[in-house]
Amino acid sequence: MSRASEAVAAARRAGARAGWVAGGLALDALYATVRQAAAFRARGGRRVATGPEGGPTVRTTSEPPRGGRPPAVVLIPGIYEPAAFLDPLRRRLEERGHEVAVVEELGWNLRSVPDSAALVADRLRELGLADVLIVAHSKGGLIGKELLVTEPSLVRGMISISTPYGGHPFSRIAPTPALRAFRATDPVMLALAAERAANAAIVSISAELDPIVIGGTWLEGARNVCLPVVGHFRILSHPAFLALLDELLDEAGTARKSPRERGTEGQGRNVE
Repeated sequence: MSRASEAVAAARRAGARAGWVAGGLALDALYATVRQAAAFRARGGRRVATGPEGGPTVRTTSEPPRGGRPPAVVLIPGIYEPAAFLDPLRRRLEERGHEVAVVEELGWNLRSVPDSAALVADRLRELGLADVLIVAHSKGGLIGKELLVTEPSLVRGMISISTPYGGHPFSRIAPTPALRAFRATDPVMLALAAERAANAAIVSISAELDPIVIGGTWLEGARNVCLPVVGHFRILSHPAFLALLDELLDEAGTARKSPRERGTEGQGRNVE
């Protein structure tokens, strides 16, 4: 192939990738808009979360899961994502027969990571759930890791999607305290990063190009999976992710806790 032909081929590849990226970003924004609108409708028209006493706290499946398929799952959304943002995942999990807990009072998920983790832990105890698998999006993965560290008797592991474990380089100039908390130098972020032992119980899933999480989702010691997807939100409905999720749920349904996990039960971590 001549140099001219190689240049033309390279230009075509670059153009195709640019189109793929632009299209993916547009679809990602559309997905987020549609899900936020649906979440608003859900909050206004029905109780997304109903606790054991009928209060609007925690939602579990309204009917017993078919066969009680393990593991039970708790869904934790990202920042500015109401619980109903993850309703498509909830429905998919319920259709598989899993019991699903959703912590509605996380609201827009603006609390600190430790406070949010404590809230989730309280609700799991209220429901009598333990050894649950966390499925978390974005900030939800930070909350989930906090639970793995501080409440190992409640959770067996986590599947996190698009979680900014490496922080965000522009968080220091973010307009709100909740967004500034993603600084890599934030005390909570530093404390979580130091808890490397918990990473063995985490599957961290990322998109090939995430316009929001640019600090990285990679975790040392975790199972890190990058999917050929563009976007921070749209990955939640991508066929590659859904196929992987089914595979991981099947694995979790037959797996027992590792010796490391059993050995850390009852041990927590204090954040100064």
